[in-house]
Amino acid sequence: MKPWTCGVAILTALLMHHLSLAIADHTTRGFNTSSKAGVYVGTGNGRGQFLLKVDATSIMMWLQCEPCRPQAQQGRPLFVPRDSPSFVAVHGASGGCDRRFFTPLPNNLCAFHYTGNGNRDGVDLGVIFIGCAHNSVIFRNDGIYAGVVGLGRVPQPSPVSSQPHVLGMSHGHTSFSYCLSGETNRQGLLRFGTDVPVLHTSRYRTTRIRPALHAQDGAYHVSLVGVSLGAHILDAVRPEMFGRRGEDVGEGGCIIDIGTPLTVMAQEAYSVVEEAVWSELQRHGAERVEQHDYGLCVRATEATKRRLPSMSLHFAEEEATLVVSPKHLFLIMDDMYKKAGQIACLAMRPGRRTVIGALQQVDTRFVFDLEGDRISFAPESCTKETTLVV
Repeated sequence: MKPWTCGVAILTALLMHHLSLAIADHTTRGFNTSSKAGVYVGTGNGRGQFLLKVDATSIMMWLQCEPCRPQAQQGRPLFVPRDSPSFVAVHGASGGCDRRFFTPLPNNLCAFHYTGNGNRDGVDLGVIFIGCAHNSVIFRNDGIYAGVVGLGRVPQPSPVSSQPHVLGMSHGHTSFSYCLSGETNRQGLLRFGTDVPVLHTSRYRTTRIRPALHAQDGAYHVSLVGVSLGAHILDAVRPEMFGRRGEDVGEGGCIIDIGTPLTVMAQEAYSVVEEAVWSELQRHGAERVEQHDYGLCVRATEATKRRLPSMSLHFAEEEATLVVSPKHLFLIMDDMYKKAGQIACLAMRPGRRTVIGALQQVDTRFVFDLEGDRISFAPESCTKETTLVV
């Protein structure tokens, strides 16, 4: 596979406390499982605007630039470096090359390369830098996104920066926050530093961010130890099902990721959860139906919709429990096979490790404190801080 190669652009429009955050409506119009949360970024002193895909597991940041071959089709024309008054190529002599991701070019210019699955992004260098990609391969951008913005942690001190991250963590900021709304025609805020809400109420629950096991791992690892369905703890779901394994960066453990649409649960735990959900719904007369890409779906009669249970995710800290309401645990969609009525599908999938995804984070305020190595969360009506998209 060819790597992505680029120069580096300084995009001055990123020097702000918050950026626009867009997320698809997961609950009322059906959920496109390839969609991601996206951030709108202004470039060239505000002359252009690009939608970048959010990835909370990455520690790089980039967008496609002219010329780019091969090019993943995106929602607007490519960024043109020569037309941007704020574009500046970074030189190694200025201390701007991170040796883990960057390689030197002739004339002491810096270039980055990364070989992976297309979900990689930026690095904090004191001011905001974005990689300018001239060669992108297997960039899964849904035909919309111009690049990727990373919210991941730098696991080890960088030779060019002691700051924890690329965006809000610059200029001494060590925290960020978001509150995802399910409204398709509204945008919320991705907040950084001093713009992050103060945790002054008892409604917040806090869990510790666990250290990464791999140098390239920027994900937010947490200790998930159990699952409840409604008020009943699922005893068959054991803490070791969410244990981390050192052999593979994508194997085992539990992470929180805004860039993953639906929650993925470790296969062994998922089997217990699906069986428990089906047993509960079957007890109340639900009719099971088949739906491509989903493990459990039932016919969504009015009686069944009233019986859809909630789910609680229990972290190692005694008081730290994330409650997922029925409307964020199930997807209500039209029955495409019978062309009549609706079905309700469990919005989770089995996988090699557990990832708490975006749908299950809707209407919950998350605050990531990187200096304190903790994540706090609380229920909130996230639509209150959104603006209408015209």
